[in-house]
Amino acid sequence: MRTGIRLPGLASCPALFAAVVLPLVHPASASPVQGLTRFGAEEPHVGTLVRIDAYVPADAGPPQIFRAVFDRVAELERIFSTYRPDSELRQLEVRAWRHAVPVSGELSELLGRALELARASGGAFDPTLGRATRLVRASGWGREGPASAALEEALLESGWQHVEIRGSPPTTYLSDRGLAMDLGGIAKGYIADQALAELARLGVERAIVAVAGDIAIGDPPPGEAGWTIALDAVGRRGTSERSLVLRNAGVSTSGSRERYYLRSGQRCSHIFAVGSPCALPASAVSVVAKDAALADGLATALAAAGPERSERLLQQYPQARAYWASESPYDAPVGGPLSVRGPSQR
Repeated sequence: MRTGIRLPGLASCPALFAAVVLPLVHPASASPVQGLTRFGAEEPHVGTLVRIDAYVPADAGPPQIFRAVFDRVAELERIFSTYRPDSELRQLEVRAWRHAVPVSGELSELLGRALELARASGGAFDPTLGRATRLVRASGWGREGPASAALEEALLESGWQHVEIRGSPPTTYLSDRGLAMDLGGIAKGYIADQALAELARLGVERAIVAVAGDIAIGDPPPGEAGWTIALDAVGRRGTSERSLVLRNAGVSTSGSRERYYLRSGQRCSHIFAVGSPCALPASAVSVVAKDAALADGLATALAAAGPERSERLLQQYPQARAYWASESPYDAPVGGPLSVRGPSQR
């Protein structure tokens, strides 16, 4: 999700996405602190930019560490991509309706988490909306979308209940032929988590990984309580609604400031609302959770359900916090009222 989160000292994620970036590791802090130097690096992956900021020991070989982490991101992209016909996810669609097929541990884990969210949200989060999402995406963001009849038919060709994960080693079976998968509402958060875990495996724990607006946060910078994250979800870009100081957590924003399509000139969110294929992108929700995958998935589910239907879902995740931002009109210069649901910030 590209909307809504800025790191200190960086442009907003959508602005970063538009930039041409080389895979260059550079020191972000010239003076070492506690034997650590802050480094930052960016590379294009999963249709956006992946940004890593980390405090690395001087003798640890930052270029090699960052290369290993970006290679891990590329590996996960080959598993979860809906754009690549050779991805494991797309191959699952082709084969798994005939019989259960073996899947990698990563795909099994992420599918399991997606199905858990689908059950908890009553289908507001649905990883089988691939036909509808690809139809809208093919029209182009900000342009007139597909015909209503075609989109409604694509939405009917879904159903998370038809996805079964079996046994160990894991296999997956699609009980309805023609299902198309889309894990875009949770995969970027999961990839951010895995990149952060790879950094920790390599001895770097004071780090933060942003896959567009889905951010995995590790231990804080030396001498700091946490990493400062600005929520910039609605209104004119560059005006944040709230700043958070976070450590060992995930944060994600779901909104449609950039990703929307038109229906007879009306803006429709790229997230399909419960009960309607076209929802006005008049609000956004940011979620803080134990990890970025949960924050990503919850933000998607809450955006689909809407703020008035969110309470029951949030009750199932008592440690998560949701920050709703609304605007009226859509192009207002600053974000409108922001409300918080979930435990108070510690």
